[in-house]
Amino acid sequence: MPLATSRDLLPKDVMRLHSTYAVISEPIAGTPWPDHALIWETAKPYLYMRTTSDGRIIVGGHDAPFRAPALRDALMWKKSIALEEDLRALMPDLPFKREYAWCGTFGATKDGLPYIDRGPRERNSFYALGMGGNGITFSLIAAENIRDRILGRPDPDTNMFRFDR
Repeated sequence: MPLATSRDLLPKDVMRLHSTYAVISEPIAGTPWPDHALIWETAKPYLYMRTTSDGRIIVGGHDAPFRAPALRDALMWKKSIALEEDLRALMPDLPFKREYAWCGTFGATKDGLPYIDRGPRERNSFYALGMGGNGITFSLIAAENIRDRILGRPDPDTNMFRFDR
């Protein structure tokens, strides 16, 4: 049995759930853009694109407030078509042919920053929660912050991520 869940640790209503959508192409010969760069189009709704090692393109975005798994899943094909249309508007000559589509749910805090802090009851436990869509970046920040705190090194960012901020 868990000692605590994130709901036990955080103030009420600090997380919002979002549904997110993505499509992936069949493999495409050649490099569709230089250096396999990650492309982030910041319009509303946002759009991101990246390539894979086997020559596919992943396109994602069109997030929406999460309501229920069945409602999220029911929108998947409509959102997939919208993602493809957005890609074609930006890169009309790209030979994108969808092979897979999926959707999921993620939680994000109201201020967009994760919570990285000690447990309120178990002072030897650290938590990293609410990464939003930036889990890779915030996980590295969390690992460094927690490491420094365990080793007794000051970290100027600690207060920014506290549960009681």
